[in-house]
Amino acid sequence: MAVSSIFHHVILREPAEIEAFLKAAEESEKDPYVKPAGYPKHVVTSDPKEILRILELREKNAGLIK
Repeated sequence: MAVSSIFHHVILREPAEIEAFLKAAEESEKDPYVKPAGYPKHVVTSDPKEILRILELREKNAGLIK
């Protein structure tokens, strides 16, 4: 479904347009996006103590608790 929605409004009629589109798709597969060095990493946690700490920090930063 996601792919069909991306290409919903793409209309290619000329052979040059089709070839350019295919070339761009192939190049994209060869060189996928890589996050820059130093990009923040997000970690998923299931530790209840860590989740509580994060929620308390969020509330504190929002001014809900002191």
